[in-house]
Amino acid sequence: MAIKKRFILTVFLLLVLLFILFYYSLILGSIKLSHNDIINFILNKTTGNKIKDIILIKLRLVRSLSAIIAGVAISVAGVYMQSYFRNPLADPYLTGIASGAALGVVIYGFTNLFLNYSSIWIQIGMAYLFSLITMLIVIKLAEITKQVSTLLICGIMIGAILSGFIDILVYTADILNVENNKLQGFLLWGMGSFNNLTMKEVKIMTFLTLPILLLSYIFLSKKLDAYLLGEMYAMSVGVDIKRLKRYLILLSSFLIASIISFTGPIAFIGLICPLLARMFLKTSKHLYVIPITALFGAVLLLLSDILVRPHVIIKTSIQLPLLAPLSIIGSPIAVILYLKYRRLGL
Repeated sequence: MAIKKRFILTVFLLLVLLFILFYYSLILGSIKLSHNDIINFILNKTTGNKIKDIILIKLRLVRSLSAIIAGVAISVAGVYMQSYFRNPLADPYLTGIASGAALGVVIYGFTNLFLNYSSIWIQIGMAYLFSLITMLIVIKLAEITKQVSTLLICGIMIGAILSGFIDILVYTADILNVENNKLQGFLLWGMGSFNNLTMKEVKIMTFLTLPILLLSYIFLSKKLDAYLLGEMYAMSVGVDIKRLKRYLILLSSFLIASIISFTGPIAFIGLICPLLARMFLKTSKHLYVIPITALFGAVLLLLSDILVRPHVIIKTSIQLPLLAPLSIIGSPIAVILYLKYRRLGL
């Protein structure tokens, strides 16, 4: 099958699957809505029940849209990181960059308890700053080690150290017994969650990420294809390698920070989705890989959000963290890739 036909077919199938998941994401949860409720809401802008309207608009719709936007942004950030390192294990979570962004958010939240000044833009800025710092540390380690396995281990250790600092800040705030302590909620947030997000935050995530994703896709796809064939080849066709690498660093950190500021660290999406896209398309051309990666990210993260909701899999009122299904799916893939590179002596 020609690459274009395979691409169109994959897009169509993923869009159908995304639509089905989106529909059921509006229905499933601790209070199950009926198909008639959704149809009535579409036709009449109300289910006929005020409580169900609130659940549908302020909870289910917000969570579902958040999962789609986050899945798209984090998965494409994974493509850019893998392109930079030329390494399929360069995932924002495994390399510790997601933990860096999370630490920035927690530091902002901790200081905000005492300064009593709140700004979502400062929060995003802190997440971006610390994700960028962590990215630069990982890049330096990659230059020193020059081994995939060592880089992965270093990334996991960086993530563990940063997570340790996050825990210290959270429990310090708890010991200080500060009133209205928002950091306590970061225990669940730290494992990924779309709970308690608002439509305003969804709009901010969309505003920050989608224009960047579209522009980078248009202007960087061919350059990334050239870079994939080697730096010498890329330079021979006019690609400015230093500028391209700078863009990849800034883009990856910005996309990760823009999402994690609201959702907490999201594991393995940046690892799994580019791999699935290349496997289904049987090509590494970014013109095709990036859109399919984005769709896989939206589908997998929306599915994960549905699975962790109360009364969907486990009949309990407690919501599971996103880390649970994502780790079950992502960890085996990471291990397989790690062993593959070990056998190659990389």
